[in-house]
Amino acid sequence: MINPKSDAIYAMAKDFVARGAPIDGIGFQAHFNLDFDNPKTLDSFAANLKRFSDLGLEIHITELDVRVNAPNAANLAAQAALYGKVTSVCLHNPNCRVLQIWGFTDKYSWIPAYFKGKQGWALPFDDSYQKKPAYNAILKALEAK
Repeated sequence: MINPKSDAIYAMAKDFVARGAPIDGIGFQAHFNLDFDNPKTLDSFAANLKRFSDLGLEIHITELDVRVNAPNAANLAAQAALYGKVTSVCLHNPNCRVLQIWGFTDKYSWIPAYFKGKQGWALPFDDSYQKKPAYNAILKALEAK
């Protein structure tokens, strides 16, 4: 998202490029919850990636996960939708070359320990290594491109 932190990093990257510093790309951590899934926020995320891309930098989304409060059907469907949208944002930016999920199974996710049981279930496979709807949403977004 475009915010004071990303503005500061953008100014630094722009300065590096202007001075000929050897910078080829930039990575974005993407630790989201379902609140991220709204048009204004997603547009801001896409615009933020674009402005770095416009500097000629390669874009890497390095730590994508979408945490939820409970693994119920509604939350998992909403999680899947957001995974699909973020995947599409990356695919529609010609300089976005990496989309890396921060783990693949809920069994070993860092989120439950960090959020002390209040949130979790953030990855495309559950703790029994079964595909969740997020897996199919990512696949569908990749196939659509």
